[in-house]
Amino acid sequence: MMDIEIRLLRVFKAVVEAGGFSDAQATLNVGASTISMQMAQLEGRLGYVVCHRGRSGFKLTEKGEVFYRLVVDFFQSMQSFELQAGELKGEHSGQFRLGFLDNIVADPSCPLTEAVSTFRSKQHGSAQISLEVFEQQELNQALLENKIDLAIGIFYSRLPGISYEALYLQRDVMVCKKGHPLANIGDPNELAKAIPTANKVRRSFVGVQEFPLYDARTLISTIGHIEAATLLILSGDCVGYVPKHYAAPLVARGELVELMPHVLFLDTQVSIAVRENSVVSRSTLHEFLGCLRGAGPELLRTG
Repeated sequence: MMDIEIRLLRVFKAVVEAGGFSDAQATLNVGASTISMQMAQLEGRLGYVVCHRGRSGFKLTEKGEVFYRLVVDFFQSMQSFELQAGELKGEHSGQFRLGFLDNIVADPSCPLTEAVSTFRSKQHGSAQISLEVFEQQELNQALLENKIDLAIGIFYSRLPGISYEALYLQRDVMVCKKGHPLANIGDPNELAKAIPTANKVRRSFVGVQEFPLYDARTLISTIGHIEAATLLILSGDCVGYVPKHYAAPLVARGELVELMPHVLFLDTQVSIAVRENSVVSRSTLHEFLGCLRGAGPELLRTG
């Protein structure tokens, strides 16, 4: 494929991902008229229209949507080729993209901080790591769409094309707000009887594991973020599970109360997830995985 054609593919990809000609100008550093001319050249070479543009806005045609997926696959393959060719030459890229669940870094059991530090040290400070926090439901999809190369999170839903490996266990405890009626019950038997009828907030990525037996009328909300769940617990009459390390400062300040922490707890598996056809340098990925395994506790469960 000629260089000019690759350039046109880059223009097309940038326009699609920006959502139109105008918004792609900053990315491509050219004016809208130039982008329009380049897109016309591309369509001329393809022999069909890939997008509609005008007052009604930018929209891909049916063929344009298929062509965009082909273009994405092409650039991923080209990136993989360049990385593997470089590794044959002895070049090792320290670039990769890491996505992880919010509020895990503060967990003493989480080896991520130490792993990043060790990895950057081994790369002599040259490693370029892109870090992004995702909602748990987004992590699998971000891997499949090649937005990230490696994910750390809680994966109850496991997808084909992704490899999973256990990393550590996160301790979750049930909490309520100070002043909540359950906070004043000292008898464990009475507390156990009262919890099923209490209003609850549930984390969506954990699902029914948190409250396997409950009255559906007591479920106030299903939340994707830990902070959002905690806010509901702090602001109202709900109880719910949150990570013990996250709850600790709020418990210390007297804002939250742990309910029977030696009985009402969940050990939630935090795992590593990697796309099986990842285009990132395998040596880079393996080196970082080695840093994670070396920094973390002995794996407590299999993937």
